[in-house]
Amino acid sequence: MGPVRIAIVGMGGFARTYLRDIEQVEGLGRHVAQVAIEADQRNFPTEVRALADKGVRVFASLRQMLAACRNEIDLLCIPTGIPLHRVMTVAGLEADCHVLVEKPAAGSIQDVDAMLAAQVRSGRICAVGYQHVGQQNYQFVKHWICAGNLGRVRSIKGFGCWPRDPEYYGRNGWAGNLAAGDTWVLDSPHNNALAHAVNSMCFLGCQQIGQTLEPTAVQAELYRVNAIQSADTAVFRVETAAAVDVFFAVTHCSEERVDPRFEIQGDLGRIEMTYEGEAEVIWGDGRREDLIGGKGERGVFKDTIRAIANDSDQPAASLAMARAQTLCACGTFESSAIHEIPLGLRRVEAESGRIEVAGMTELIQSAYVSSRLFSELDVDWAVPGQRISLEGYGYFPSFRPDISDG
Repeated sequence: MGPVRIAIVGMGGFARTYLRDIEQVEGLGRHVAQVAIEADQRNFPTEVRALADKGVRVFASLRQMLAACRNEIDLLCIPTGIPLHRVMTVAGLEADCHVLVEKPAAGSIQDVDAMLAAQVRSGRICAVGYQHVGQQNYQFVKHWICAGNLGRVRSIKGFGCWPRDPEYYGRNGWAGNLAAGDTWVLDSPHNNALAHAVNSMCFLGCQQIGQTLEPTAVQAELYRVNAIQSADTAVFRVETAAAVDVFFAVTHCSEERVDPRFEIQGDLGRIEMTYEGEAEVIWGDGRREDLIGGKGERGVFKDTIRAIANDSDQPAASLAMARAQTLCACGTFESSAIHEIPLGLRRVEAESGRIEVAGMTELIQSAYVSSRLFSELDVDWAVPGQRISLEGYGYFPSFRPDISDG
């Protein structure tokens, strides 16, 4: 086939990354249509005119675009907010387009399952914007583990400290919320900014090529300091069908930024890995060996286009594989109420207005090193969550009748 014909929804936010990416796949893909709602046409008039001058057809809504030219679109890219993922993905698949939707796949497991059902009906590809799992470094580590070089994988853990200021929570109408109207979003560090890390752990911890871990139970603790509905700090462990334990500690209110790190423990040693994909093996006898160095190219856009062009291939970041991250996220909100961190520990960073918690960076890293929840570290304000079974889980919320968006 010729170049993949691409349509993009949106001009602002993460759509700007997609608009840049499309310029880097010349020869593989061609931009043919664009959704720019009225607000985007006011805010980005120069960019909209430039697209039209290049022959890109511009529409005020996805509905209008699919009605007018769905037969001219191979790949529909949906770099929009979480509340729109299900409805736009289903619409694109029903219009016989392949779809690349931004991460996380959706805010609830029932939304992801509805998207998967639409994909099965359509026979089309649906990829999710998890850039890391498609990059060369992550794929190399995945195949190295699947070859048995680490022995049987026993556990994988990670952490991340990504401070966020008030502007982050004010950037749209759903940031920091549990829901937008009747649509669950569960916006939180582990279901938005660092959903990548959760997805990557489920991917790397599975010793089957093209597959991911299947979560079967979760215990979590959720906390906040910002004036939001949802959590800005989370620590949780996940049990899986493969008997590989997953542990993650994450916050948006640390004193400093520390990018995620992972540790994969096997019978023969462990892998220490950076967020960008640098990895080192520490063998059981203490020997250290570089597994892979340097930053890998994040190629979810190109990977999806190649999967479409090759017809029989599936993208590295498929919707089916992204389901595990959504299942983990839903489970955390089933396991734990959202608890306020004591006022006495909070301080406001003068320049940005960001709320920081004294000692949070160290606490997150301590939880990571020990694979223990805050309550297991004897933190006096910590509240343990329930262990929640996720076997057969298909609807959020199922276990917490008091959950609300208020």
